[in-house]
Amino acid sequence: MKHKQTLAAMLLTAALTTGTAVWQVSAADAVQVTVTIADAAGSLALAAETVSVTDTDGDGALTIHDALYLAHEQYYTEGAAGYGSAQTDYGLSLTKLWGAEGGSGFGYYRNDASAMSLADPVADGDRISAFVYTDTVNWSDTYCFFDVQTAEVSAGDSLTLTLSAAGYDANWNPVTLPVANAVLTVNGTETAFVTDEKGEVTLSFAEAGEQIISAVSHDRILVPPCCKVTVQGDAVTVTTAAPPTETGDSLPAAWASLSAAAAVLALLHITRRKTK
Repeated sequence: MKHKQTLAAMLLTAALTTGTAVWQVSAADAVQVTVTIADAAGSLALAAETVSVTDTDGDGALTIHDALYLAHEQYYTEGAAGYGSAQTDYGLSLTKLWGAEGGSGFGYYRNDASAMSLADPVADGDRISAFVYTDTVNWSDTYCFFDVQTAEVSAGDSLTLTLSAAGYDANWNPVTLPVANAVLTVNGTETAFVTDEKGEVTLSFAEAGEQIISAVSHDRILVPPCCKVTVQGDAVTVTTAAPPTETGDSLPAAWASLSAAAAVLALLHITRRKTK
């Protein structure tokens, strides 16, 4: 009986060990994500580029850290040297993004939801967005996103997008608000297309090829959103002249609350980065 119990214990240990090994191998398998990065100038430095994520730090998990590290290694001029992270009291935090460090603040999102730390897991098809704060006084940079991330259209055809901002209300509940009066850009150039009060805009494309759609605002700082559009067919004539600058009214109360919450969130990210 004693020998049977010993044998059973050995088999159980072997099973558990095997199960752990299988889980670790599974966690280390590559997944495909897209990574978007806005640099210290507030420009899209990386626009929804595909990254094959592997376990770079050997922790048995695929994380935002792995995705950003590999994105720099693949796309940044100086490779992974443009990226930095460190353990803080709040977990694994950013210390360097696209070469920016020092007094810079950072934000990072997974599928347009704010992440808790760089150790948050990623899965196949996830979208990772990271940015450097350009307003290092009031931390008013507002993270925003389109409802469509990739699209294929023919030259001259229309595409409707909705631009929204992600943040928190006064009680730290996640909220999403439409971004009105934002001017769309195509490959970095302002166009005549402006979002309405619902954040919606319909635009068309004159030339075939890959077009990167983003947005700017004349009354708030937007973290540049990104929609990658593949335009097929022959070139057509489409008006893309930049509209006149509009000052507009004061920001709605909801936007004021969102901006205040975003500022606190930015300070939290900075605290995470600086606390050792």
